Amino acid sequence: MMNHSQWLAAMIMEQVLLGKNLDKSFQLVLTKYNNEAENLPQIKDMTYGAIRDLGKSTFYINKLVKNKIENLCIESLLHIVLFQINHARSNDFTLVNQAVDAAKKIDHKKSSFINAVLRNFLRNKDSLQKQLKENETAVYSYPKWWIEKVKKQYPKNWEDILNIGNQRPPLALRINLQKLTIKEYSNTLDEQGIDNTLVSDECLIIKKPLDVNKIPGFLDGKVSVQDLGAQLAAHIIGLKKDQKVLDACSAPGGKACHMLELEEIKLTAIESDKQRTLKIVDNIKRQGFQANILNKKLDNQNDWWDKQYFDRILLDAPCSASGIVRRHVDIKWLRRINDFQNFAANQLLLLRASWPMLKKDGKLLYVTCSIFEEENREVIEEFKKGLTNVSEIDIKFPSNIKHIKNQVLPSDNHDGLFYALLQKN
Repeated sequence: MMNHSQWLAAMIMEQVLLGKNLDKSFQLVLTKYNNEAENLPQIKDMTYGAIRDLGKSTFYINKLVKNKIENLCIESLLHIVLFQINHARSNDFTLVNQAVDAAKKIDHKKSSFINAVLRNFLRNKDSLQKQLKENETAVYSYPKWWIEKVKKQYPKNWEDILNIGNQRPPLALRINLQKLTIKEYSNTLDEQGIDNTLVSDECLIIKKPLDVNKIPGFLDGKVSVQDLGAQLAAHIIGLKKDQKVLDACSAPGGKACHMLELEEIKLTAIESDKQRTLKIVDNIKRQGFQANILNKKLDNQNDWWDKQYFDRILLDAPCSASGIVRRHVDIKWLRRINDFQNFAANQLLLLRASWPMLKKDGKLLYVTCSIFEEENREVIEEFKKGLTNVSEIDIKFPSNIKHIKNQVLPSDNHDGLFYALLQKN
């Protein structure tokens, strides 16, 4: 029943509005109501869509409702149904009737309120949509500070960056070239009627999202899910046979597996989060590789380190994830403008903890999935300041990668990432 899905989606949305991460909110609500596996695609469509469009629906609610809505779950239901109406998920009046039934499950007394607000919206839809065009936060559906920040840093590309962040993300696959060629794999997909586009020698994009377990060859390690932009890391770092390589902050292990596919290296992967460390183990096992995987922290002590210097270090630092906002739609609403200072301080700490473990002439690749310079260029410049034994190497990006200097910009085919390659003199 649609009203049942609307009700569950509203409860998940409520958790996000309270400041919880979207994945955890899904888990919390669906575990409580017995998983709802058969309704999951519908619930996901509503929830992801409504969070993506939160700027728009907030604008409409502020126009339609004079006083603050006390019940956050009722407000969340309005966000869900306004998204459904604006994206023609069903007949408008059917959606409103179902929303009235969903409201009864939240608070019986509020069902007439939901009915009145939504019918009022339908009556005034055209005029409200015209008014919305005057309001940037509503048009682009990001917090005002985020829009201003992107405008300031990307005066020529800001609008594209914001719009791409609101698209559905592409499903990019990395082919394990040790097992088959990209052409062979593309032919397999064609035979199974799965529409795909080749975007590099080892990456293709599937048009219509598929559950990972239904992706041909996924379970036996022939392919992995990894964004085209993230696939650059293993190439940029410049691996050679038998090198000792550290993948710091390694989870979920996509870049680790890619490095092992490209070259016979001695890999150590570390991750401070226990649950996320298990994901690295799963990924490496699925592909049949060997690595030293440690649930350890990168810090000034590095007690886990055997004092054997590394030839290469990949540091994929925790960040705001502003370059992958289309994959994590809750991020733009959960982040706060002062978060960036904390991220930058931690990123600098991780760089300083990694550097002593690098061999002379060794290379360290710093990566974030952020588009904001406070976490990227500014961190690198701050790190280089105090050191005499570091030089930065220019990175040459493939022609189909949209970038400004070291900053990969979000595009239809790839996410937004930052890369800096440092060499120890």
